[in-house]
Amino acid sequence: MEKRATILSIGLSFLAMYLVWQYISGEDERLKSEYQVTENIVVAKRDILQYETIRPTDITLLTVPAKFLPPGRIGNQEDVYDSVAAIPINKGEFILDNKIISKNIYSGLDTQITRGKRAISVPVNIRSSVGYQLRPGNRVDLAAVFEYDVEQFGKIKRVNEVKVFLQDLLVLASGRTIQTEAPKAVDQQIISQLMSDKNPEIPKNKTELRETLNYAKTDANYATVTLEVTPEQSQTIAFVMSTYGATLTLLMRNADDRTITSKRNQTLEDVMGPDSFFVRGPKPPSAQKPPTVKFNDFQGGSLVPVTE
Repeated sequence: MEKRATILSIGLSFLAMYLVWQYISGEDERLKSEYQVTENIVVAKRDILQYETIRPTDITLLTVPAKFLPPGRIGNQEDVYDSVAAIPINKGEFILDNKIISKNIYSGLDTQITRGKRAISVPVNIRSSVGYQLRPGNRVDLAAVFEYDVEQFGKIKRVNEVKVFLQDLLVLASGRTIQTEAPKAVDQQIISQLMSDKNPEIPKNKTELRETLNYAKTDANYATVTLEVTPEQSQTIAFVMSTYGATLTLLMRNADDRTITSKRNQTLEDVMGPDSFFVRGPKPPSAQKPPTVKFNDFQGGSLVPVTE
């Protein structure tokens, strides 16, 4: 009887151990499936103040189990570069999409420029700027009138040609305006801070503050338009501005039109057409064929060619 009880207890012990092992193995597989899958999330490397521009050196990547990832996760550092902190962000804190504001007027013009490209300003007036309708985000072509001398039929001829010499350039700024409309939440925060400021020189009228803020961000009758270009394109524009700057014209494109086409130069003959007197006017005489020499005649002690 005691031997049977001993065997039974040993068997139950092994059964219990097996069940515990099964439970632990199942939990191990479950935990691995839930926590072994990890993803990256952007975190702050230092304390970032509100409305401060976030630089590449301010952030890093942290690997976190996917189960613990919060909503609004940002997993790519480049998505945060040059954005603006909407609220103060502490060192080590997750940077979520609701904590940052995309590039805007408060982050400065330098943050708007694509890496590897440059910004260059060109002078404009109401004619060359499409009636001051150009705004940041528009895309434009550049055209100019090129005047130069060529030799034709032994005479120097003055030639004027119109050429679209660059196409599909992004407008970064029109005058002082580098964003058509800044985020409303940012404006409200700035106005609230100014309203609570104890400086007596700051007006406490909300309407007046908003008008001042809007004026500071916009420029209705601007004198320049800033374009994003490659270094090679900047050289072309600098040369044209130095020599033919008075004829420079910006042509606005459709926002979805990114086509680069080959345009032939236009001259006065192209504009006037074949029916104009300028085109139909007298032509220079055609070159005469030189006479053919058949033989030479000995005259006065020298050979003289005899022509037909």
